[in-house]
Amino acid sequence: MATDERHDDPQHAVALVAATLGGVLVTGQSRMNGELSRTIEAPIQAAVYSFGSGLLLLLALLVVPDIRAGIARIRDALREGRLRWWQCLGGMGGALFVAVQTYAVPLVGVAVFTVATVAGQTGNALVVDRFGIGPGGRRPVALGRVLAAGLAIVGVAITVSGSLGEGGLAVLPVVLAVLVGGGVALQQGVNARVNLESLNVLSTTAQHFATGTTLLLVIAAVQLGRGSYSPTDFDGVPWWAWWGGLLGIAYIAIAAWAVQHVGVLVFGLALLTGQLGSALLVDVLWPTAGREVNLSMVLGLAVTLAAAALAGWFARPRRRVRG
Repeated sequence: MATDERHDDPQHAVALVAATLGGVLVTGQSRMNGELSRTIEAPIQAAVYSFGSGLLLLLALLVVPDIRAGIARIRDALREGRLRWWQCLGGMGGALFVAVQTYAVPLVGVAVFTVATVAGQTGNALVVDRFGIGPGGRRPVALGRVLAAGLAIVGVAITVSGSLGEGGLAVLPVVLAVLVGGGVALQQGVNARVNLESLNVLSTTAQHFATGTTLLLVIAAVQLGRGSYSPTDFDGVPWWAWWGGLLGIAYIAIAAWAVQHVGVLVFGLALLTGQLGSALLVDVLWPTAGREVNLSMVLGLAVTLAAAALAGWFARPRRRVRG
């Protein structure tokens, strides 16, 4: 007779902690890039700087043989068909996320931007796991996972409801944040797949940043051709707003490793734990767009944290025990 018994997997637990830390990093990046965009009044240029500075740092790290070897393994996997070309485009989702981030955060604040992206990310994560886009293969859409995702979306709705009641919430930034949040779930899945081939998170991250920077440069070139883009200086940018690219590197590296162990949905919900808690703290200490933290934000945080805990419980690994 065989029964299922839950057990503790050290890598699973570490991946959940890492995902929570990743959420803190994303919040910090949002505040930095939002301030950079607000100061220079040019969201695309701020996004190009954020992604481009990260890429330059990663290119400097190519002196490390293991990173170069990882990039060579990605190339070989593409050539031999173990990777599809579209699986190497995760950086485009990241680029669009940063572009919307630099536009939306100055308008709606870090907390509202965060919960809007989480809505898109949580919904699409079920699809990504169901179709096996990540390295863990197809993951069943079990009732517990659906309940966790639904509870997270309820938490998002509660959080945003307070701002809607104020009558001052810009709709377009929120809609765009939901859309790029959906792209983040896909990005996490394909980057984790690339990391299985590269065997080096910094090699995976370098490939991600190269693709994303290319897309942002194309967008900037289109704006320049249409006359809607003009180079600007960076006078007045505070010292702490320059480091969004570095935090982006750390986040992508964490995601590329952790998604392999917990799947896209659970990673996203653990990420949410760090994101929302730190986003509320940032908006309390360094508010943007005149937004103040209110009761609905705190209640929404509590509900979404419960969703993350529920998803983590249902996703804990099982082993077969014979008896």
